[in-house]
Amino acid sequence: MITHDELRRIAELAKLSFSEEELERFRVEFERIVEYVGTLNRLPQLAELEPLDHVIEHTNAFAEDIPHRSLETAEALANAPRHNESFFKVPKVIAAAEQPEVDADTDHIE
Repeated sequence: MITHDELRRIAELAKLSFSEEELERFRVEFERIVEYVGTLNRLPQLAELEPLDHVIEHTNAFAEDIPHRSLETAEALANAPRHNESFFKVPKVIAAAEQPEVDADTDHIE
């Protein structure tokens, strides 16, 4: 059986928040899922199967790696709405608790 703390940690990692009532329902469902996966792992036919990374056969369609001229920095930044001498400036997307210190004058992360 999964503990309350383990369940809270799993929810936190999945960026989910639950009330106590929802957490209990989630615990029941989660334990059923874990039990089902355990049942699948005990099937003898699975031991003979090769692991899959996809349900259908596929081949990577990468282009051949041929060296060619890259854009100069100024050329790459030419149409950027916000940039400095060598970097694109983009909106912050990191949660407040995880943001590094940024020097307001230079926009450099410290």
